[in-house]
Amino acid sequence: MKTHAGYLYRSLAVQGIGHLLLLLVLQMLLSAPAAGAGGSTRLSDSEAGRRLMVNYIVHFAHHLQWPIEVFNGTGAPFRICVMGAEALTEPLTGQLKYHRVDGRAVEVRELAPDEKLEARRCQILVLGPIAPAQFRDLTLALEYFSVLTVSDVEGFTTAGGMIGFTGFGAGVSVSLNKTALDHSDLKIGNSLFRLTKGRR
Repeated sequence: MKTHAGYLYRSLAVQGIGHLLLLLVLQMLLSAPAAGAGGSTRLSDSEAGRRLMVNYIVHFAHHLQWPIEVFNGTGAPFRICVMGAEALTEPLTGQLKYHRVDGRAVEVRELAPDEKLEARRCQILVLGPIAPAQFRDLTLALEYFSVLTVSDVEGFTTAGGMIGFTGFGAGVSVSLNKTALDHSDLKIGNSLFRLTKGRR
């Protein structure tokens, strides 16, 4: 009987430049978790998934535009806050340590779920699992503020979040809540829509 082992592996040749293309390639290279392994339930549960999320977050920082009024002067940092998703703090800090967004240094900090008013000072808020009541309070506190909310928690955009990640490996998808984004007064680049599937 002929073996089919030769068909199990293929070399992946990637050409072209651009941050968006690199993100898509990384997405395809992620390994999906084994079914029934009792492991990952969210993208950020794996190291590869966290790398992918961080790369997307950097992409969002460069392809959305925040109103100048949200910054307290020209020297104010670009703030990325983490709430309930502490596993992402270290990779975010490592990748953004010497990074600048529109000429601003990037500050990564952790917030507790009850720090709703402090969250209004963030440009991007990365959320992990928090209590439903806390999430409702947070959503109300941030409504009409220019804070991009991002999470890989199931049903995030349906519940009022702005950008949500679902799936694993080549099955990863990014959902966008256009209504919430419109309320935030954030300006969205066309490349963001190419990365996402809209949800109203």
